Order: sequence, then structure tokens, then C-alpha cells
Amino acid sequence: MWGEQVWIVDAFTDKAFAGNSAGVVLDADGLREPQMQSIAREINSAETTFVARPESAEADVAFRWFAPAREVEFCGHATLAGVHALLESGRVARDAATVRVATQFRGIVTVHVEPPGAIWIDIPRPDVRPCGLAVGTIVELLGANASIMDHGLAPVMTVDNDVIVAVTNAESLLRLRPSMSELRDFCETSGVRGVLATTRRPADGGTVACSRFFAPAFGIDEDPVTGSVHGPLGVHLVQSGVAPLVDGRAEFKCSQGQPGGRGGIVGVVVSQDREHGWRVRVGGSCVTTFRGKLAALPQV
Repeated sequence: MWGEQVWIVDAFTDKAFAGNSAGVVLDADGLREPQMQSIAREINSAETTFVARPESAEADVAFRWFAPAREVEFCGHATLAGVHALLESGRVARDAATVRVATQFRGIVTVHVEPPGAIWIDIPRPDVRPCGLAVGTIVELLGANASIMDHGLAPVMTVDNDVIVAVTNAESLLRLRPSMSELRDFCETSGVRGVLATTRRPADGGTVACSRFFAPAFGIDEDPVTGSVHGPLGVHLVQSGVAPLVDGRAEFKCSQGQPGGRGGIVGVVVSQDREHGWRVRVGGSCVTTFRGKLAALPQV
């Protein structure tokens, strides 16, 4: 029996079998990249976090994230899941205020622990830029047409190369039926990680926006709750006046989910200062649903 422990954690939810599930492999030191990819494909969650010792004293732990098809530069829900597993397993003290996570592509990401169960991530580089792609084509690939677009929220691109497009209302959002094979080809050709379709007119009055996220190029047809994209979405909502700043700060909730399937709530806090520009924290709760051990390692 190998020593690597495997957890399944549901993030952005306080109920088991809701939110977005993530694999977490603790004690992943020594695993090679092809092995991590094979294990992530076997676990088959949207992403799997591999937890290792950091190379620098500036960090408390090191994370890498793998979707079933390829490595992901940054993942929000799997970061929550990884920190949650570290807290529950006792590898990080429950009274820790922050956990500094070393990453391959985003430097050190700071995660904040807020008792009794909330975990918040400082989203690295949450800015958005105008989308230079053919948005009409993207909307068609989502199974809709230009008539449902909300022109009050312009299409934008994130640092993770996610496209954010807005539709008029929650009903239009629920009716989207993407052509996954064609959307996958488009994303691969255009260098797009995924497409977030959102509306500022959610059916739930307790949230500012409701969204769906599609990333077929990464082996994820539809992601139930995508933490990383809510950083730039938060900035976009603030810049567009949907969630205005009050004394330099906006705090609100967003929802995301699959029609008739899993979903969850993402807390978002956006602030701005002259020195650092936009700062965004996203957060939520986690629930563990599975703990076990790897019985074998991939021979790759």
C-alpha cells in the first residue's frame, strides 16, 4: 500500500455531494508529472490538487493542479479543497490564520482560514481585458444567438484565458446547450481555457450573478463551480457598475451550477487601492466525502 493519501472534497458548499468536487493527493513529494496526470485522470474530478513540501521557506506548502486532460495553472475550488484537507488531516493547525501556497505559475498564493469553516483565496492577477475573439462564434457554440447577449456586460478575457460573456437572464443561461466537440476545437485553436456564461439577473435574489462554465479542452464539459474565474468576474461586475464599491470595497455572492445538477455559492470581496490596483478574495466552505490511499502508482 502506497503512503499517498487521496481525499475527495466538495468545495463552495456546506453540503456533501454538492458544490464542486476536487481530488486531493497529500504527501505527493516524489510523484513525477506524468504520474500526477495519470492519477488525476483516474480520480476524474474537475481538478486534483497534489500537495508537496515547498522549496522555499516563504511558503508553507506547494500545490499543483491537474484536470483529467492536462495541468491547470491555477484552480480555485481545488485550492479550497487542498487547504481544507490539510486542516482536517492536521498537517496545518486549525488555528492558522493564513496558508502560503507555492505554485508553478502564480507565485505564492495566500489562503485565509476564517473559523468556523470558511476559506478565502487571494486571487492572483484578477484583471480583465477586452476579448479579441469572435464572440458571436462563441455564443453560437454555446447553443444560442446574439439576441440573448447582455450588452451591458462586455465580453472580456482573463489572465487564465477564460472568456466571460453575459446573457440577458437566468432562463437564457439555463437554456444553453453547447456543442462540446466544436467548442473544444475552438478553445484549443484559440488558446482558451474555458468560457464562463453569466447573467446579472439571477433567479436567486441573494446573489449578484449566476454563471455556467465550460472547459471541454481540459476534459471538463461543464464545471459545477469555478473559483478562479470569480476573481476576474468580480472585477468585471464592479467595473461595470453591477456591484459598486462602497468606501473602496464591494462584498457579494455569486452562484454557479449545472442545470439540474451540482452547484454552489462563491463569496467575492473586491477592493481597490492606488498602489496595488484590484484585489479580490473568493471563498466558501468545504465538505470531505472520501478518504483513502493509492494502492498503486502509474508506471509512466
